[in-house]
Amino acid sequence: MTKSEIEANISHLHAHLVEAPDLSEADKVALRNEIGDLQDKLALLEFRNENADIDFGWHDQTDF
Repeated sequence: MTKSEIEANISHLHAHLVEAPDLSEADKVALRNEIGDLQDKLALLEFRNENADIDFGWHDQTDF
């Protein structure tokens, strides 16, 4: 999944959670869990992109 697809799915699930007052508590919890899973995937995707070129500095080049 791409970043935009994940964001679209999160937005869709948020809208469904707000606009469907007849959901049971279990359904609401399931939707929140799915939103949380997608947010985790999005955060991991962003983390990988941000830290693609990490300079570990002097400690990376020495053996202890």
